Amino acid sequence: MRRGSFEEHAILTIALLSVLAVPRGVQADAEGWSLQWTDNAKLPPVFRQAEISRNDGSRAKVFLADFDKGLSRRKGLLVYLDGSGAQSLFSIADGRTGVGMFGVIAQVAAPNYHTATVEKRGVEFGASGRPGSGEGASAEYTAHATRGERIADVRLLLDTLIGEPNIDSQRVILVGHSEGADVAAGVAAADPRVTHVAFLSGGGASQMFDLIVLTRRRMAQQNKSPDEIEKAIRRLEEDYRDIFAHPQSETKFFMGHAYRRWSDFFNQPAANALLRTKAKLFLAHGTEDQSVPIESFDFLTVELLRAGKDNVAVRRYPGRDHGLSAPNRPGNGPPMKDVFEEIISWTLK
Repeated sequence: MRRGSFEEHAILTIALLSVLAVPRGVQADAEGWSLQWTDNAKLPPVFRQAEISRNDGSRAKVFLADFDKGLSRRKGLLVYLDGSGAQSLFSIADGRTGVGMFGVIAQVAAPNYHTATVEKRGVEFGASGRPGSGEGASAEYTAHATRGERIADVRLLLDTLIGEPNIDSQRVILVGHSEGADVAAGVAAADPRVTHVAFLSGGGASQMFDLIVLTRRRMAQQNKSPDEIEKAIRRLEEDYRDIFAHPQSETKFFMGHAYRRWSDFFNQPAANALLRTKAKLFLAHGTEDQSVPIESFDFLTVELLRAGKDNVAVRRYPGRDHGLSAPNRPGNGPPMKDVFEEIISWTLK
């Protein structure tokens, strides 16, 4: 996972996958698209699947949502980027297919945007894996789960979709959560076609910094002594040195991910990328996030302020965690739905 405990990420993922469990069925019509749609009997009828070719000949699996039967309409493009781990965007249980945040944002955005996403490389449709982790994942996933390769897949998706007649290229929105926020920042820095970025539960500093802050916080809450805390920090620093000594290793793991993944993300603080983009920014964070410390988010906002960025909306949500779920949301409603609604309203201003 990006940072923090496996348990928090697992609970979040399971909760999300139970929100939009929909039956299988005949997929909606998709007139006006040049994409070659892929048959997938397990895919819910409000989604379409296609494959696009990477430069190395492999194929990226992409999905479009159609909650309002509006694929034939001209709309802006919204791309959702999920967090870390080798779990699929979809989950299959008891003959039903469930989808998490991608489905929630697609429902909210449907009147104004075609919503798309790309499955992480090396992840099979419906694979549950260990949420937030790369342990036990395919060799293909482990080799390609880097920041750079995730950015390349998103840019390939943009290259493919922006030329479609049903896409209004004047509104290209990236919505990234956790690790996906880091990736969204990198895409926006490299691609001027991106007009808006929603950066959710991501940190501005290097993930190395975030892990140190989280370790100090957790151990202080456990009433560990100052000496014990400093020993733990030194162990982290030793781990960092080993990662940078073997930056391309796919067999050495740290906190659930191969060194190859960590070295790339460690070297690319999101603040650096967001300082380079001209896209409008929506930054959102829960004050009780235990996976990405609020201090890292605060660092990001200060850096953008210091640089004179004036196209930034900052939202801190008191009492909310990494999933940005409203603490008192009614029943078992979709987490983060009110945040997504705010994001869509913001993009239309």
